[in-house]
Amino acid sequence: MNRPAEHLAPPVFDAPDDPVRRELREKLGIERFLSAREAFRIGPEGVHCEYYHHSDASPLILFLPGIGTYSELYAELLASVSARGFNVVGVDPRGHGYSDGRRGEYTVDQTVCDLERVVSALLPRSNGKVGVYGYSIGAMLAVALAECDARIGSVLCGTLLLTEVPPDMLHQAGWFWTWGSAQLFPSLRLPLRSFIDFDTLLAGNPAGEAINDDHRVVFDYPLSTLSSLFTHRAGVASQQYDFKAGIIQGEHDEVLSVEYTRRVLEALVHPFEWIRVPGEGHMIPWDNPEQLTVLVCDWFQRTLD
Repeated sequence: MNRPAEHLAPPVFDAPDDPVRRELREKLGIERFLSAREAFRIGPEGVHCEYYHHSDASPLILFLPGIGTYSELYAELLASVSARGFNVVGVDPRGHGYSDGRRGEYTVDQTVCDLERVVSALLPRSNGKVGVYGYSIGAMLAVALAECDARIGSVLCGTLLLTEVPPDMLHQAGWFWTWGSAQLFPSLRLPLRSFIDFDTLLAGNPAGEAINDDHRVVFDYPLSTLSSLFTHRAGVASQQYDFKAGIIQGEHDEVLSVEYTRRVLEALVHPFEWIRVPGEGHMIPWDNPEQLTVLVCDWFQRTLD
């Protein structure tokens, strides 16, 4: 197979005998899936991509990981979706996973530009149809990409945080404080654990402890990144676009409740389909990748025809 030549470079991985890396892959059970990936870096910023190729006659699906995490951790989901008929590429944002950059540092606009580069590089190896699946905070970035890039035909959001609809007054006040503080101290770092309960989210996951020990996971963010995320305004809140859109969510989501998603859907001008998953929480990609694979593939088969 001919790999697109534009701006691509070999990946940079941890040493193969790294004990933390080995334990993490074993506990996630992803080693056998990783053997199917093509990894490369794109652009002068060194954005790391993990590509699972099905065929040149298949659609291209971009996957954007949740906050702090990176594509390798979702290898089972990405490989499984690819095996069902899609070319899937997971993208580590700048400063995340194996991508270059200061840890956790990016803006929404920078990420959209990087993702457009990824689409341009891989589009020749697909049938021309493009979808994007953003999980958790990746959903905000997925929508931002689709609003700017007419090549995106379908967007699936693993929950969707809309800054126009704060979950509560505490979040709204926190976002305002983050923006104001970022004007003075953009490099000051805020621990993720101050607003995300990782212990609860990873409870019962056999890889939970290994994930907490993973130096590739971003556990604290510069205020500049958080300000970019929490001041971003989504176009879908005020206008309609040509792409199809959906939200997939566990009915027991611990991060964004179904009641919050109901309020988001009421605030949107662009139509979104809501796919609710009984018995599941926020961490569906790790807790139930088999069911999620079926739902993701069904969505893109319906919306990229």
